[in-house]
Formats: sequence, structure tokens, C-alpha cells
Amino acid sequence: MQMKAAVLEKGNPILDIRDVDEPPLGDNEVRVAVEACGICGSDLHITLHPIIRIKHYPLIPGHESAGHILEMGKNVTDLKKGQRVVISAGTSCGKCPACLAGRENRCPEVGVLGFDRDGSFAERIVVERRNVFPLPDGVPIEQGAILADAVSTPYHAIRFVGELQPGQTVLVAGCGGLGIHGVMIAKALGAGRVIALDVDEGALSNAQKAGADETYNARELKKTMQDIRKLGDLDLIADFSGVYRNAEYLIRGLNPGGRYVMVGLGRGELGFSMPTYMIYKELSIRGSYGSDRRTMPELIELLSTGKLNLSLSITSMHPLSEINECLKKLDSRAENPIRYIIQPQRLN
Repeated sequence: MQMKAAVLEKGNPILDIRDVDEPPLGDNEVRVAVEACGICGSDLHITLHPIIRIKHYPLIPGHESAGHILEMGKNVTDLKKGQRVVISAGTSCGKCPACLAGRENRCPEVGVLGFDRDGSFAERIVVERRNVFPLPDGVPIEQGAILADAVSTPYHAIRFVGELQPGQTVLVAGCGGLGIHGVMIAKALGAGRVIALDVDEGALSNAQKAGADETYNARELKKTMQDIRKLGDLDLIADFSGVYRNAEYLIRGLNPGGRYVMVGLGRGELGFSMPTYMIYKELSIRGSYGSDRRTMPELIELLSTGKLNLSLSITSMHPLSEINECLKKLDSRAENPIRYIIQPQRLN
């Protein structure tokens, strides 16, 4: 049986919409009809601006998806046909100590759907049972889809790695697709003050709409941090920018016991010398990658109870045939987008 999919070929930045063979179903797998799949900034890094190494071509990208179950393998007995699910963006072996402990993002074979194996810019996808999470009927499918990365990655960084406590002050550096949700998450988890930092005025406008208490342009970072510190020091910095050469300016603003969490992937060096205040303030520098099994159930609960509202995040929804146009619009940022959503089941 065949299905429509957006296929990436080596050396061609334009995705080809064509018929491909539907993948077979294993005993521990489910077949999902993809109803929504978000376009992430990292999708630009394998198409229009290829900097991410792809293991095999042709490839079906797409890693932020949700839909309903069409079919289950014989060993899958706790789900039912038609059930709505979110598909985890992360892939792993499922057998190592990290996976067995529910810390799949630390697996030696960790990967990402749509990069390391075929993803969800397709009408249907087959994934392991352990990689799907039931989605309540009241949650819009497009909001459920972006939980897979755009929301789960900053949630893991702030909730579990950054150990945010209610009432604490959070600085979110870089307010693109991940950082904007970092702002929302910090507010939902009870942060007393959320500060947004970016060089793009459109991103700062989005952060203000998302609930940031203050927004600052980072073009003159040293002066900006001086202004921020006049209003009090920081407990947690979640850095989604991928620009770490100025990290020391940020870290100097931390309270005793403060945490600086590196999330955004960047190629620059960590511009930092070891100052004594790192010791006497007992500051921490931590890395955060993706998310683990603790994250998705908590996020689904926040979304289903209305404590987290992602309606602002959905810029617009499009059929699979418009995916290349959406990639170009995301690249230009002309509409100040957060997430374009592809609906592979939609014909036009």
C-alpha cells in the first residue's frame, strides 16, 4: 500500500511530494494517521540550509506530530484503534540502562524522528508503542503535535534540568520556536518573574504575548544585563540561543545556587573564564537535550487542564502540498511565525 509523503533527496533542498510505500508494522509498533506535524527551525537545517548530517537518503522529515491510531502490532494491547496520540520526537534503543530508566535522551543510540529515520511529513507513520502518548479528546490536535519537540524540549530544560521552583526568576535567552515556549512554561510552572532576551524584535513581541514580564534586546548584552540586574538577580537562565560566546555576561546575573542551562545547539565557543564567583555562589552550568519519559505526561496534563495554552503558537495550518512554501516563509520570518502546521491528511 502506498501513501503521500514529502521526501528529501540528497543535494536537493526542495521536498518532493510523491507516493511512497507504507512501512510494515512490527509486533510492538502502531500505525498512526498523521493529522498534524509542526515545521521546526531544524527542518531548515536539512533543506534550505543543510548543516545537519543525514544518515540516509531518501528521507521523510518531520518530528513534531500527532494523529490517531490505525493499526496495532500483536503485542500492543493497551491502546485502541482511533485513539488520538502524540508521537515522541526522540528515538532510542529501548534496551540500554538509560532507556530502561526512562531517560531515553541519554541513550547511546539516541536520535530524532525525521532525521535518523523517516518522520511524519507523510499520511501515515509506524513507530514503537513506547513512543506514543494518548492525547485527550479536548486538546486540539495541532497543539498536541508541537508538544513533541517545540514544547517538550524547553519543558525538560526548565522543569527537570533547571529545577525551577515557584516564585523564582527566570531569564529565557533566545525566543524562537523553543524559547517562546520556555516563556510559556516558566509562567505555567509558577515563575515569579520571566525575562525574555533576543536580538529580534518580532521574537520579543511574541515573548511579550506569551506572558514575559519584561523583554530586552540583546544587541548590547553587557549593558542589557546591567539593566536586568538592577531589578534583581536571576535564579535560572535557560539559553535557547545557541550563541554562547557571551555566556559570562548572563552567568554573572545569577543568584547563589543559580543554574545556567544550555539548550540551543550552536557552533561557537563557550566564552567563559573561571571566576571566583562561580565557587562562592555555587553556580551550575548544565546541558539539556531533548526530553525524557517524564515530560510528555506532565505536558499533556498542563495542556488538557488549561494551565498551558498553545493557541498563540499555531501560526497557520497547511496541506502537505504547501510544505516547501512554509519552509521558505519560516526561513524569511516575514510573518513572524512560531509554528506552521502541516496536515498530511488534508488534500488542499
